[in-house]
Amino acid sequence: MTDHLARLNPAQRAAATAAAPVLVLAGAGSGKTETLIRRVAGLILGGEAPDRLLCITFTAKAAGEMRGRLLALLGPERTPRWVGTFHAVMARLLIEDGGGVPGLPRGFAILGQGDARELLMQAGGLRDAKAAGLLQEAVSLLKNGLVADPRRLPRSGAVARFEPEVLAQAAALLPAYQTALAGRQALDFDDLIARPVLAMQADPALAAHWSSRWAEILVDEYQDTNHAQHALVRLLAGQPGRVFAVGDDLQAIYGWRGADVGHIRRFRKDYKAAPAPLKLETNYRSTPTILRAANAVAAEDPEALPKLLRPADPAAPPGAAIVIREVPTPEDDGRAALAWVQALRRRLPELPWRECAVLVRAGFVAEPILAALRQASVPVRLVTDREPEPPKEVLATVAWLRLAMSRGDGGRWDPAADDAFRRACAFPARGIGGALFGRLREHAAAGGLALAQAVATLPATPKERQGLEAVLGVAGEIAAGVARRRLGPADALRLAAEASEIAERLAPGGRPGQAWAAMLQAAAEAGSVAAYCDGAALGAMPGEAEATDAVQVMTLHRAKGLEFDHVLLAGLEEGVWPHWQAEQQGAIAEERRLFYVGVTRARHTLQLGWVRQRRDWAGKPSRFLAEIPKALLQGAAAPRPSRAGTAPARPVTPPSQAETDRLVAEFAARQAARAARAAR
Repeated sequence: MTDHLARLNPAQRAAATAAAPVLVLAGAGSGKTETLIRRVAGLILGGEAPDRLLCITFTAKAAGEMRGRLLALLGPERTPRWVGTFHAVMARLLIEDGGGVPGLPRGFAILGQGDARELLMQAGGLRDAKAAGLLQEAVSLLKNGLVADPRRLPRSGAVARFEPEVLAQAAALLPAYQTALAGRQALDFDDLIARPVLAMQADPALAAHWSSRWAEILVDEYQDTNHAQHALVRLLAGQPGRVFAVGDDLQAIYGWRGADVGHIRRFRKDYKAAPAPLKLETNYRSTPTILRAANAVAAEDPEALPKLLRPADPAAPPGAAIVIREVPTPEDDGRAALAWVQALRRRLPELPWRECAVLVRAGFVAEPILAALRQASVPVRLVTDREPEPPKEVLATVAWLRLAMSRGDGGRWDPAADDAFRRACAFPARGIGGALFGRLREHAAAGGLALAQAVATLPATPKERQGLEAVLGVAGEIAAGVARRRLGPADALRLAAEASEIAERLAPGGRPGQAWAAMLQAAAEAGSVAAYCDGAALGAMPGEAEATDAVQVMTLHRAKGLEFDHVLLAGLEEGVWPHWQAEQQGAIAEERRLFYVGVTRARHTLQLGWVRQRRDWAGKPSRFLAEIPKALLQGAAAPRPSRAGTAPARPVTPPSQAETDRLVAEFAARQAARAARAAR
């Protein structure tokens, strides 16, 4: 590695080498992940120990990508272990070093959303699953707000989603729910962050102890932090705040679930030693026309941190004009989307289906579009907001491999794999009941041992001991097979499935088989079995296999972080986008940011669609359509239904380069004036 910064532009290089604390304001498509990875490489090549770096992002997929790129750049010996989501890295920290958190059970279980909801229903005597789901979201809001009293929650869009009665009921139910969790010796996902934060706030010695572990904390997508996550980063960073934060306030779109865009905008107030934000404004994704549209939308947010997206090649042609398409009904919307895809494929026969994306604000907007595409036998993939958890068969197989690889050379088992041991004992069933496991946990805690290590000295009946030792025997077989045959991660998983007798449940077809295929594909890219097990421990596991080639239809929240050659934003009507509740909840700015995210997903062409009559109300074009400069638009008459579907749009002459340059110059001047006023 002659120069790990060679691929970076000057702004990226400055960000990768700046002293922390520092905020990097990274525009869409500006190479922020590459910059963060090169910074990690520079720190390690400069002598920093990999385990002294904590790299946090928001999704298991993003964490897996980051880990894979670091592995390819640095090799397995120098790749940091602490790369993962907020919840995953804190789960690991609590497992390895959670003794200072009051009441934290050793070998605690982590409940998924479904199990946590069932426990909440039991604690509150609830029978209505839908009502329980709403209460679970309200409980989550209280935990992430680090309060038990709804009156202490700051007013926000997330709070406005709930009726006061729902928040009051959640607060009343919270103590019983926490007692039920303690009885199960379990934490839910929110506890993984809230409990250590509250413990550190109450015990400065614990905060100092944990803070001393890290030379630097690197946080991607900083604009998406909620109150608990923000407090966690500040506590772990210590003084003067060894934080390298990367994000874009214009892509803050999760306020409805508790994220606060103010965290990124107030970064210098939190970290007094931080300089002015460094900016990554060179966009490597979109055409100049699309970038000018995005900048115009951004200019409508008076509180946005000043930033101007620029094309990587200043001499690049402007690209295709943006099309606004108006249709009479949702059925026409579906036919028009089909015509859009078919026209692209006729013009570009080699274009992969997956490079065409239909992005929507609300799921019902996608229904007629999906129907039209499927009826025409166009391959299509629907991606919803909720990413499913892998099936229990897949999770158990991964647990068996993690358990097998957790025994060190000295024969001692690693307590970080306690959760894997628990899952291996439970599936496939081996007669190891809750009472036996509870005794094992108490025995392990008394001796400061890993659960697997404690089996040897546990007072137990011959039958009980036989069941526990059988689990360890299978784990030993897996470990020996991996070492003897020098297996890679995917083959090691296959061996774990066979040895644990789960393989027959993972046959192709059905959801377990699909998720198993996705897991094997991810494992094949992990590099080594040890690296894969580390990643799996931190939650980097895909839920579903992706379609090989299909038109992507998804909500905007799932599209964040993705990019496509050709994008259609559908459902741009008042009441749909922006959502009708946004006005009363004070969330119009976030709806605009969602529009900005949609615009910046497109590389080459962008269409914006709205419907005049949807269901039983007359549609009006979204206010956001008027924020796109007319000079960037291709004229389009309202399509009229015909026997063949909808009529094609009527094109007009695209704007001249001089006209678009004038608009950009005016916009840049407004941005500079706004920045000057903000500085005063």
